[in-house]
Amino acid sequence: MKCQNCGHQNDADAEFCEKCGTKLKETSGMLTSTKMLIVVMIVLVAGLGLVSGMMLMKNQNNPTGNTAVNNTTADVSDSPSQTTQSGSSYKTFSNGIIYFQYPSSWDVLPNSANTMAIVGFSSYPDFSVYNESKYGHKSLAEYVSTSKSGMTKDGYTILSEQSRTVNGLPAYEIIYQGQTITQQMVLVEKSTGAQYFALVGVDKIDHFEKERPTFNQIINSFKFLS
Repeated sequence: MKCQNCGHQNDADAEFCEKCGTKLKETSGMLTSTKMLIVVMIVLVAGLGLVSGMMLMKNQNNPTGNTAVNNTTADVSDSPSQTTQSGSSYKTFSNGIIYFQYPSSWDVLPNSANTMAIVGFSSYPDFSVYNESKYGHKSLAEYVSTSKSGMTKDGYTILSEQSRTVNGLPAYEIIYQGQTITQQMVLVEKSTGAQYFALVGVDKIDHFEKERPTFNQIINSFKFLS
């Protein structure tokens, strides 16, 4: 550092001139501050570089830049009012009136006249929900009796029958066997003398017992939404 009085060149950190003893100007403090500022800037730049590198690595691991989400999909049947949502092993059917879960490998099939829903395969197994309120049944007992009479007349044999509940409502289950298929039919009374529904699982005779737990899973999940 050059002395302002005599012009002697002193050390950079000297406070007084080595030749004349004059107090030197405090440029050394300024130099020190400058050095500190440079160090701080270097640290900040290094920090920003580290953060940028981490973000780049993250983007490379996730090219789309999207947060990982569950690959749950939504399936929509031919009718816009009927939707199904994929689950782990079961999908959900809901049309605003009824709700139930069915195997994810099954499809929603086209409805027939008084059918509210059909799921499964075109060549069995399948599960259907029928609204049979229009037939004017007066009670669940009368509904069951009519079913037995009609099915046996059509050549079906009753393998078993029992009372049960569906969605907390009184119901009656009948297992019918025909020449090639077996049916698990559950008749439900939603409103006495007014609203009656049939839940029917159907499969070929030699495969029925294998699918029966699936039919029971569907029936146990069944709910009326309105």
